[in-house]
Amino acid sequence: MKAITVNRFCGANRSPGGFALLMVLMLIATASVVGISYIYGSQVKTASTGNLMLASEARYLAESGLQHGLYSLQNEATSFGSAGAPNGPYHIDARDGGYDFYIAETSTPNDYKITASGSSDTISQTLSMTVRLTSQYAAKMEGINPSHWWRLGDSGLTAVDTQGRSDGLYVNGVTRDADGALLGDIDTAASFGGSNDYVNISSMDSLSQPKITLGCWVRADSWASSYPRIMSRATGAEWYDRRWEIAVSNTRKLRFTLRLNNTVYELHGSTVFQLGQWYFIVATYDKDAKQMKIYVNGELDGTKFNTAYEDVKDDSGVQAWIGDCPNSAGQRPWSGPIDEVFIVKGKALGAARIKTLYDLRVPNVEVISWDD
Repeated sequence: MKAITVNRFCGANRSPGGFALLMVLMLIATASVVGISYIYGSQVKTASTGNLMLASEARYLAESGLQHGLYSLQNEATSFGSAGAPNGPYHIDARDGGYDFYIAETSTPNDYKITASGSSDTISQTLSMTVRLTSQYAAKMEGINPSHWWRLGDSGLTAVDTQGRSDGLYVNGVTRDADGALLGDIDTAASFGGSNDYVNISSMDSLSQPKITLGCWVRADSWASSYPRIMSRATGAEWYDRRWEIAVSNTRKLRFTLRLNNTVYELHGSTVFQLGQWYFIVATYDKDAKQMKIYVNGELDGTKFNTAYEDVKDDSGVQAWIGDCPNSAGQRPWSGPIDEVFIVKGKALGAARIKTLYDLRVPNVEVISWDD
């Protein structure tokens, strides 16, 4: 009998070629599954990387919003806005995405919360920080040691002269506790209604000096008259009635008037005042240099060379007011807030010192908290 040899790995009727084909098919199937999984995983990784980049860009934009908000807070460049109506959106470049921000007061005076949102494609980030503003203006003014300094942050009817020499009186309903010119300074301002309200500072002594400096911060909210007075000593509204005066002319430029001997001199500036904007104004007279000067926001705005070599001719018996023309209430009223009125007798402040005072409108900033 003929013996039959049986292959242990395949049946008598299965050929070696079929097995090889099966193995190839199994390898292809396995490779396909692995390949699909790899491709899918790569897509996930790519998508995650893309989102991470978008998130990073959105955060960068939100941080830019915080910086913009801080600049606006320090320089009053924009309104505060609100969560419902923020400032913006602003775009750093032409690509999609941008940021907006708003600023809110807190329960602590001079503390503000800035909130900014940045977006890039479908990803957004929101950041906020709380900052504290402090002003160095008052300290610098104390170093100058003015003869008179009415900060006009009073709550009662007395306009306190911080130098203790000549307190004034709020007359006819001057609004106290108005927002002042200096961020980071808790002292407020006085606001004038443009009718017949003023501060009477007539108790101050004479400014008959070879050199003087007059100054303040001021904002016009409307033009209530053709020649509104900021600060003045005069017997009436006519030019020959004046001893000294700072006003705005009918062309909306600063006007400095001074009596030297028996002659009244006028100096007009070049800056056109805009409604709703704070200005730091300073007027000086220097007998030795025979010069009257006016400065607006730290910059020289006008100079007058006088032929007279005289002291200021002042009279302590004449009325002196802030916010209107003495003895003519309601004829030349100021409309808007006035802040930090000061007088320096015997000294004409120089340009550098005036510029330093103006630059101190920008407060120091301390970050209190940062919230992601």
